[in-house]
Amino acid sequence: MLSVAETFGRTALGIIMTGMGSDGLQGMTAIRDGGGMTIGQDEATSAVYGIPRCYAEAGVLRKVVPLPVLSRYILHALRYRVRA
Repeated sequence: MLSVAETFGRTALGIIMTGMGSDGLQGMTAIRDGGGMTIGQDEATSAVYGIPRCYAEAGVLRKVVPLPVLSRYILHALRYRVRA
């Protein structure tokens, strides 16, 4: 994720889904700090809400959404980024 943040800056898109631990927090923070979009899966639809919770509590996620609508947010972010 660090190289994505460095290479793509404000056009980067970071997505975190269900899982355990906190791997990638530094990289996702870099994406957010560079102006990129960061999206995480919500607790209700996560099998394990470890990584998404860690990112949400750290304030790294711009959006926290349920899995069934995640693709809609991704497409919206991509359309916005292409025009920007």
